[in-house]
Formats: sequence, structure tokens, C-alpha cells
Amino acid sequence: MEGPKELYHEEIKKLKDFRVRLDTHAIYKKDLEDFSDDYEDLVAQAKVITRVSDRLQKKLDNANIQIREQNDEIKDKNLELEKTIRDLAEAKVGRKASTIMFTLAIVLFLSEEFFLEDIIESNVSIPYVGLMAKGLIAIILKFFESGLESFFLNQEKRKIIKQEKSANS
Repeated sequence: MEGPKELYHEEIKKLKDFRVRLDTHAIYKKDLEDFSDDYEDLVAQAKVITRVSDRLQKKLDNANIQIREQNDEIKDKNLELEKTIRDLAEAKVGRKASTIMFTLAIVLFLSEEFFLEDIIESNVSIPYVGLMAKGLIAIILKFFESGLESFFLNQEKRKIIKQEKSANS
């Protein structure tokens, strides 16, 4: 079985034969014409190969540009998705905190109405103290709700970071 041939094997062989004739001064006009024809063929082949190569390179460049654009689009979509997930987590946390706070507010207002209201009316002669107590409870609950949202949001962030670490491992 014959081994793989070198690229331009025939052309290299003709060049070696021509050089041998040059060294021996046995060059005829026919040899020069044949060598010139072979050289023209090689130049024509090189032009064709160069054109094909240029077209392929252009296609490759366009494909790379398209891939870069798609990667940028994917990055933008990922950032948008991360923001949406963050917003959803904040909404979920806010809803959870609001539910807890609403329940706590009802319990505190009912407790104040049934227990503290009678004590305040019988021991304090200042009008609207009960109403001020309810207002104070509402203000305290609002600050407590903000703290509760922050607490739940931090828990959610830790949970997401833990999931990312386990996904990367």
C-alpha cells in the first residue's frame, strides 16, 4: 500500500527534474515552455484556493460575529432573568412579611381593644389615649414589617447563593 502523497507531489517532482536539467545544462526550449505552463497552472490553482479560503474565512468571521451577538443577547436575557427572579423573591418575601404583619396587627388591635382599652379608660382621663395607642401600634408594626422583609430577603439570598454553590460544584 502506498503512503500518503505530499501536497503538490507531481509539481515538486517536475521542479526537481527541471533543476537537474539546469545543473547539467540540458535545458531545451520545450523544457522551458513545459515549466512555464506548469507554473501558470500552479498560480491558477493558488488563486482558486485563495478565493475559496477567503470565502470560507468570511463565512467563519460572520459565524463568529453571529455567535458573539447571540452570546451578548443571552447575557442580557440572563441579567433580565436574574432581575425578574430577584423581583419575584422580593415580592414573595414582601407578601410573606405582610401576611405575618397583618395577622400580628389583628391580634394586637384586638388585644388592645379588649384588654387595654378598658384599663386605659378607667385609669387615664386623657381623651383619645386608646386611639393614640392604636396609632403607636400601627407605627411600630410598620417598622417591624420592614425589618421582617429584610430578614426574609436575606434568607432568600442565602438560599439562592447556596443553590448556586451546589449547582457549580
